[in-house]
Amino acid sequence: MRLPIRNKGSRPLTIFVELQCDEFKVPVGGQAIIRLADGQPHSIDIDDAWVTVWDEGGDASVEVISIGDTRIDEALMLVRVWLHRLGAKAEAQLIDSAIEQLESSIGYFAARDRVFRVFHAGFVGSDALLEADETLTACRLAGATAARLNDAARKTRPFSEIKGAPFDTDTAQSAFRRALNDGS
Repeated sequence: MRLPIRNKGSRPLTIFVELQCDEFKVPVGGQAIIRLADGQPHSIDIDDAWVTVWDEGGDASVEVISIGDTRIDEALMLVRVWLHRLGAKAEAQLIDSAIEQLESSIGYFAARDRVFRVFHAGFVGSDALLEADETLTACRLAGATAARLNDAARKTRPFSEIKGAPFDTDTAQSAFRRALNDGS
């Protein structure tokens, strides 16, 4: 089970995992991704800026994501929304499946970063980041599909609310730049 805890307060949030005695600081605007074993007893106590997670199985993991790291989520959200609106729902689902598959082995942030970079390589037609992994190859192909659909949208302009194609907008381009440039 994955449990995101977002710090929307005005000061850092402390997460303490019982039995392991691990303590994590979540910055303002950041979040912690807590992974707990399915079927095990768990409880969460919240007191002001302190969260205690009781994990009877003793195998909880916590990954702290800073507010700057949400840049990948923003770019992926745009990718998924526009793939759906362009009629490429299967490609959007492939991206979600790839993230889910990778997350357990490399973590929340790294999985999203890897999938976005592979998608983007396919989108721009780059040979960089060629993957032998079938799931990541599908993400690369999803990027190539998005590029073809974006090119078609440039010609047909199916979305009256934007000028041009969806992935050409300033919003999409700046989200992609932030995601690829480590937030800078």
